[in-house]
Amino acid sequence: MAVAGMRAIYGELPAPLGAGPDPLATSVLPLPFLLPAQLVSLAHASPKAGTLLHRAFGAASFGLTYHVALRTRALDDALRDAVKAGTKQVVVLGAGLDGRAFRIPELEGVKVFEVDHPSTQRDKKARLSKARIEPIADVVFVPVDFERDKVDESLVEAGFSAGDRSFWIWEGVTAYLTRDAMTSTLRAITRVSPPGSRVALTYVRSPSKSADPAQPIIRKVARVIVHAGSAVLGVMGEPVRGVIDSEAMATLAQEAGFRLCSDESAADWAKRYWQGESPGPFEWERIAVLERMTS
Repeated sequence: MAVAGMRAIYGELPAPLGAGPDPLATSVLPLPFLLPAQLVSLAHASPKAGTLLHRAFGAASFGLTYHVALRTRALDDALRDAVKAGTKQVVVLGAGLDGRAFRIPELEGVKVFEVDHPSTQRDKKARLSKARIEPIADVVFVPVDFERDKVDESLVEAGFSAGDRSFWIWEGVTAYLTRDAMTSTLRAITRVSPPGSRVALTYVRSPSKSADPAQPIIRKVARVIVHAGSAVLGVMGEPVRGVIDSEAMATLAQEAGFRLCSDESAADWAKRYWQGESPGPFEWERIAVLERMTS
């Protein structure tokens, strides 16, 4: 809900900061998570006020709000490129309150499989029903526990075509999984994805790799935030288990049958979308885009 609330903020901001409206985020969230977005909407008459709020939220969150907005835009563009290239089926792993099937016009006529934990999925479906929101895409909900269930078998049972090229989004999930769960999921994707299929996944590196080594204070702050955040998430039942370095991620992908197409951070996305405005004091996550190789 917090991440959807951050997306809602940038649905209210104008270009180039705005990531576009997210009707799901603005319709299903409880009021506390929508307050920042409502503040931004009140500032529509003054572009300067919107920019100031954007920077205030970024400073208060150590760049996390920037990161979520930029990550959303980068993954949206990778998805649009895949659909433009002919992909007719998309899989969103650990979908949560992802709203792409409800807000991206290019997904009309595309089958989108939303894979998530059964309890999370029940909550989302109840919120959608209450808000009476209809998807643009043909959405299929697939309940899966990544630590126990076989993703590929669950998808095929739900109507996924293993012979057709696919695009997979794995956003904000790997940090909560063990290395074994990451490996088994990538291998499951390999089993049902023909060559040319792609996976766009986010992953978290260790604080020592995610902050500028020339700025020791930032590195210390990063370490404190990561440890504090991990403790809070652990109490909430979502402990951070999947910190992985870029080299290890590339190796893991290769062993599962993928080649690494790109590996970017929010600093790269900011250069592309925000004319170089700083995405925050350190790196929260990276996006690796992988392509299924020939056997």
